[in-house]
Amino acid sequence: MDCQIVAPVCSLEEIDSVMQAGADEVYFGVMTEKWVEQYGNADFITRRQGENAHFTSFDDLSEIADRADRYRCRATLALNARYTERQLPYIHEILAQWEERGGRSVMVSDLELLLWLKDKNSKLKRHLSVMAGVFNSRSVDFFKSLDVASVVLPREMSVAEMEQLLKNANKEIEYEAIVMFQKCQFIDSFCGFFHAFNYRPHLVHGYTGTRSSLLVINNYTPCHDGHGCRLRYVFNGKMIRHAANNDYTTPYCAACMLSTLSKAGVHHFKIAGRGYPLELVVKSIRFIRQIIDMETPSTTQCSERYKSAFGSACSAKNCYYPW
Repeated sequence: MDCQIVAPVCSLEEIDSVMQAGADEVYFGVMTEKWVEQYGNADFITRRQGENAHFTSFDDLSEIADRADRYRCRATLALNARYTERQLPYIHEILAQWEERGGRSVMVSDLELLLWLKDKNSKLKRHLSVMAGVFNSRSVDFFKSLDVASVVLPREMSVAEMEQLLKNANKEIEYEAIVMFQKCQFIDSFCGFFHAFNYRPHLVHGYTGTRSSLLVINNYTPCHDGHGCRLRYVFNGKMIRHAANNDYTTPYCAACMLSTLSKAGVHHFKIAGRGYPLELVVKSIRFIRQIIDMETPSTTQCSERYKSAFGSACSAKNCYYPW
């Protein structure tokens, strides 16, 4: 398979580790103290909460760009949330800093950012985040008109639906699919839930309550673990199956579908999970690299490699694209 592995990084040291493990590209987020002071450390900036999932200084940007050049790989800054008018000047500052310091690509979902980048004649390569929700070839055409060069396909699509989209879609666009970790039963691009395990509400502008009082409100029901998507939902009389809070030991995986996706035109396989333990990310890179190198592995071979990598047997309920 002629495919590349896209891996998350949260520190300079992780760039070296994931590249040495077999990754071809890296992506990352930035959350500075200035942002935290204004908006807390929830997922408002990159759909990822907590400083541990981000770089925290603009000073890191130059070194990220330098290491990417050293490894001859692509480093993509994630700014894949949708922003308020008040937040946009700071987001624009991050984009300008990244480009000035040698950055070459950015992952976005906000239309305003795409229009701003186009208006500024930015040289940054635009990756369209899974948060944009591209479910058909007409959507691809629309975003191509805004200079998008790469599209991350929704993980709620079936492989058959991806094949149909790619059959009709613009062939100049690169296509990417998420293949490891953090599968959710909700559609990313339509998600309005508040994600804030490590959120600091006392830092939000205008908030006058106490930290403890909001935590009590957040935990008004024993089935709520901190995210709205952890609430219990019933559909047609049946409880909706939730993604596991912790998929470290039996991670969600699309290994047995890589060959089919590659033949359809998906040549970038993305590992989700910024903020996940580095050791686990490295294991997943090596695992996916083994599957890619096998060209057309059988389901049995994928299962054997999965168990060898993660120590437990794969399961149908942890299959990323079961249809």
